[in-house]
Order: sequence, then structure tokens, then C-alpha cells
Amino acid sequence: MMAWDDKCRRCGLCCHEKILYEGELVIDLDAPCRFYDSQTNCCSVYKDRFVSCAECHKVTVLRAMFAAYLPESCGYVQWARSRHIRFARRMELRLIHSRHPAAADLPYLEYFL
Repeated sequence: MMAWDDKCRRCGLCCHEKILYEGELVIDLDAPCRFYDSQTNCCSVYKDRFVSCAECHKVTVLRAMFAAYLPESCGYVQWARSRHIRFARRMELRLIHSRHPAAADLPYLEYFL
């Protein structure tokens, strides 16, 4: 049986600022958590992340089922969908760059779809 944390696809999107806006999940790729390592797409303080970062919340089964701020590409969301227990409404995903507005609306990488 696969461990819960192994469901994560290591895309790093949950480690960035995000907002739900008019039916879209908007993720700012220029606003990662201060502990986010862009080389590995992982947390640099993973074992202590809940102590080190007040904004970090464990992705639980309930969040996989109901949290609209997790993208459809998330391994936890895909797990919940495969079991027909994902109840959050599907949101369009928009990736933006707040520091480089001309580069906004980048297409989402096929790797994570």
C-alpha cells in the first residue's frame, strides 16, 4: 500500500500563494513559501514544516476531498477523484507571475496534467 505522502507529485504548486477568484484557482509562481526549494519543488524544512511555517497545512483526506485550492493535477486530488470522493468543484487553473506581468497566463505544464 502506498504511503499518503507518496501520493504527492512534487509539483510545488501548493507551496505558492493562491486565491480562488471567479471560478478560477489562481497560483502566483512568483510568491513561493520561504521554505520552498525551486530546484527540487520540495520543502527545505519538510519534517518541521508545520512548526516552521504557520501557513503550511497538511494535505489530509478531508482536504483532498473538499479543498478547492488544490489543483486537479495534485496527486491527492487525483487519488480522491479516482475513489469518487472529491467533492470540491473543479476550478480552472491560472498560473501567473506577479513580478513579471507580461509573462502571466503561462500554459500549465503537461507533465502535471
